[in-house]
Amino acid sequence: MTAPGAVRWQTWSGTVRCTPASLVTPTSEDEIVRAIRAAGERGLPVRAAGSGHSFNALACTEGILLDLSRYRGVHSVDAAAGEVTVRGGTTVGELAETLDRHGLALANIGTLAEQTVAGAVSTGNHGSGLAHAPLSSQIIRLRLITAAGAVRTLDAESSPDEFRCARTALGTLGILSTVTLRCVPQFRLRVSQRTEPLDAVLDGFTAWAAEADHVAFSWLPWQDRAGLRALHVTPALPSRDAVRRRYATTIDEVRCGLIGLAGRADARAVPWLKGRSLLPARPPAEYVDASHRVFTFPQPVKFLALEHALPLDTTADALRALRRTLRRTGAYSPYSVLVRVGAGDDAPLSPAYGRRTGYVNLTVPRTAGQVELLRAIEPVLRDHGGRPHWGKAHTATAEVLAPRYPEWELFQQVRAALDPTGMFASDYTDRVLGPVRIPAELSTLTLAAPIRDGG
Repeated sequence: MTAPGAVRWQTWSGTVRCTPASLVTPTSEDEIVRAIRAAGERGLPVRAAGSGHSFNALACTEGILLDLSRYRGVHSVDAAAGEVTVRGGTTVGELAETLDRHGLALANIGTLAEQTVAGAVSTGNHGSGLAHAPLSSQIIRLRLITAAGAVRTLDAESSPDEFRCARTALGTLGILSTVTLRCVPQFRLRVSQRTEPLDAVLDGFTAWAAEADHVAFSWLPWQDRAGLRALHVTPALPSRDAVRRRYATTIDEVRCGLIGLAGRADARAVPWLKGRSLLPARPPAEYVDASHRVFTFPQPVKFLALEHALPLDTTADALRALRRTLRRTGAYSPYSVLVRVGAGDDAPLSPAYGRRTGYVNLTVPRTAGQVELLRAIEPVLRDHGGRPHWGKAHTATAEVLAPRYPEWELFQQVRAALDPTGMFASDYTDRVLGPVRIPAELSTLTLAAPIRDGG
């Protein structure tokens, strides 16, 4: 379905908007192919959107915007092989629930169940745990619709460089049609929570990062203690109060949203308001539930977020510097700083490329004073080797980013080969990746697999 004329589109947070020439909502791969070929005939650029959970203009275009929210559903599940093939517009939550019914699960996912699979893998979405790289590392193969309107099937054997690049590509190599992911047997997690002095956590950061299958900690910058969360795989049955425990995190989100509204006139009042909330903070607790329900929780309050991926070994120093910066400003967000960890990745544009990673996330309400906090902390994280999460707020440009990615040039070569006219480019991708350019060595670059209609 194509919406005629100018149609307004905005991100989930409502902070980024655009007016594409046409909004197309395909329900099949053939419809996506036809839309891309029609855009080529009209000389229009194409971008894709899922649930709009990026906090930047990544999906925005003045050309054709493909809304993949109706191109959804699990295509097939092969329990014996431990594989699932899913359409790009399917949400992570839908996928996880389907796998659960088949006795399977994804080994690790992020906190947001409403994000689409294509959007999550394209932007480097991740969970936490030193044994786990970002979600895109679980891809076995994918179907990519190129600027020529051809369908390519990419995998590590037949097209290794293109496959690695396409796993995290910001939608600049083509449209992800279907993705086949590696699954594991269904499992449950025991959630343990405690608080410790922040300095003790930072002094033993790498040891803490390895203490459980999945770990995270949160910290309010005006305080000196951190809340630690450890997840251990367990054979125990789900706890009776598992649902209540899961939604406690959602209640905290609502509390933060209300405090953000109350403190919008002066962010320096946030600690006072936080300490006088009508709803008490949840006490440390232990419970067991299915993995996908532990990893995710409903997030009804709209906000903005910035996150950087840092070398694991520099994350503690970055957090100490971040504490100094935030305390110097005297302005705070009601949301905790969230710290997670992950394994290295080999996708050239993955924020976790080539190194064990510490992820530092700061969430703020959607007010001008709070957004200033993001501008204050971004240089701190950048100075400690940070790479911005592709789906979150940041101000980095291609000049800043290129030296941080050892295989940046390989990605640019693959991009020029798959999209030589820049059909999948936009003002935003030009800023963060640079415009499509055909390097001199392209003439010697041999593509790993021929284009084949129908994959």
